[in-house]
Amino acid sequence: MEIILLESLHKIGKAGEIVTVKDGYANNFLIPNKKAIVANKHNKKTLDSRIVEINKKNDEKVAAAFKKQESMENISLEIAMECNEEGKLYGSVNPKLVSDELTKIGHEIPAEMISIEDIKSTGEFNITINIYEEIASKLKILINKKEDFNIFKKSNSLNHFCKLDYYPKKY
Repeated sequence: MEIILLESLHKIGKAGEIVTVKDGYANNFLIPNKKAIVANKHNKKTLDSRIVEINKKNDEKVAAAFKKQESMENISLEIAMECNEEGKLYGSVNPKLVSDELTKIGHEIPAEMISIEDIKSTGEFNITINIYEEIASKLKILINKKEDFNIFKKSNSLNHFCKLDYYPKKY
């Protein structure tokens, strides 16, 4: 289905362009969310008059994206994860986890904006956040070992871990 984009979308096109996408994507997401309109004869004729309005909205979004990029300039995240003795993680660091950590410090970033390599060990890594169009921000994340996970390995005695005085006395 041919559509006219009302705003720039990552991997699809820039605002004002006529692009072809799958019917379901256009009908179920782009058109209801007012990110695009159907590219019929009438809309193609009025595109020239609407292009000024589209460019104005796009410029506002670009300005907001630059402001967000500046606010995220010097952020570094520290994430404590469960891992083994060699530093290999039980699981991996994914965009959803990074998005949740950014939300905790006051930056609302959807997981779809985060480009991340496959992280399965402790250490320092770089991630990219695609804010809008070509505007991106780079962050450093430090993956540390979660200390309280390996309590059984530190102590051979179960008595050290459990609070035995919690249980009622037998009479």
